[in-house]
Amino acid sequence: MPTCPICGTEIKEGEGFCSRCWRRLVAGEASRGPSQGKSRKKLAAIILPCVAAIIVTVLVLTRLLPGPSGHVAEVESIGISAHDLGAKLFAPQLTPLQQQNLWKDYQGKQVQWTNELESVPTETGGLTAYFLNPLDSGRTAVAAIFDPAQQASLLQLSNGDLVTYTGVLASLGQNEIRLTDCVVVTRALVPLWWDNEDDVIDTADKRVLVGGEVVCLGPSTYDDAQGTNHVLPKITAIDRETGEFLWQHEETKSILVGIDSNYVYAWHPVKIVRMSDSDSYWYWYASSIIALDGATGQVGWDLSLSGDTHCESQISCLPDQWSLSDYVGCCILPGRVKDEITTGGGPGLTFLMNKAPLYKLTYEYEGVIYKSACAVYGGLGTECGALQAVDQKTDEVIWTMTFGQTGMTDFSIVDGILYVSTDKGAGAFQL
Repeated sequence: MPTCPICGTEIKEGEGFCSRCWRRLVAGEASRGPSQGKSRKKLAAIILPCVAAIIVTVLVLTRLLPGPSGHVAEVESIGISAHDLGAKLFAPQLTPLQQQNLWKDYQGKQVQWTNELESVPTETGGLTAYFLNPLDSGRTAVAAIFDPAQQASLLQLSNGDLVTYTGVLASLGQNEIRLTDCVVVTRALVPLWWDNEDDVIDTADKRVLVGGEVVCLGPSTYDDAQGTNHVLPKITAIDRETGEFLWQHEETKSILVGIDSNYVYAWHPVKIVRMSDSDSYWYWYASSIIALDGATGQVGWDLSLSGDTHCESQISCLPDQWSLSDYVGCCILPGRVKDEITTGGGPGLTFLMNKAPLYKLTYEYEGVIYKSACAVYGGLGTECGALQAVDQKTDEVIWTMTFGQTGMTDFSIVDGILYVSTDKGAGAFQL
């Protein structure tokens, strides 16, 4: 029997009204039985809680979970070294306004640098490590601010260590670039040995040659051999494995020219006498070559040289290029010194006169180019005060090693070991 769709009262067949609620039944209106009403109630009981659960979930996700913000956004990384950035920001021709405008292109971006650690003084609110970046006109320091959680890593470092670290470029001062959110990645190069005892080894303005068991330091030009401030430099030998001081040649004004597995070779000018009038550049020249025992510094043999030599005018003379040929002052003996040493030299003979000037000197080792990093100061001259390792394929700077205010005098790479000479010491690093 049909029922009223409103109150559920049974309605007799043919009646048009509900006897209870007096609702008029519309013709064709489907009346429902008891089972249909119950099914719809069950369906409603399922659907309504599901809708409510969905609404609650949306509210939780939109109100309780944080959305993206500047604090959690990924910081853009840029591949520029501290040396290259300093060279750009502190170029002598830039005005302060141009400098600050250029800085806007770098501020807030992350870098990964490798520099020499200068010091780690403790400051309120965190730790600030100072790194050396001396190859711009302002002699810029890099101040890297580390979180206190990094203290354990910083405690393992020593002044002078080559350290790889990351940080965000935060601010530019008159004499420093400041980074924040810094993290130590690794300590890059650890010296096998480093000797900076000024009273034992004089390393100022010395170039370096590496023999079988000896590292030899000495002047490479006639002008260098004359010394500065009345201090005449001497050739010095250091043990290649330990860095221990071995000997110092007693004769001053000697020029270091070569080394092999047995001897260190010095060229000592004896005298230069003009042979004709002042308009001529022909001189009589006399000098000696001395072969010094690599282990003891004792004279193994010596040889006197003499003969006519052509001397350039003072205007066209470049004595600092002596390493490219045989110069004494402005007088040249092409090939003479090298020929004589080759005749009496031993195996593994190398010549300083084959070595390029520092600003052109490069070595390739296992896909990395090692070269001096140089900067021009106010257009007055080029100074090479650091060493760079550059990826041979990508030309990306891997690290820059700095050497304080004194800079680097020379370097060599032999058997995977980097030998460095600076005005404050000499050292060896395993590459």
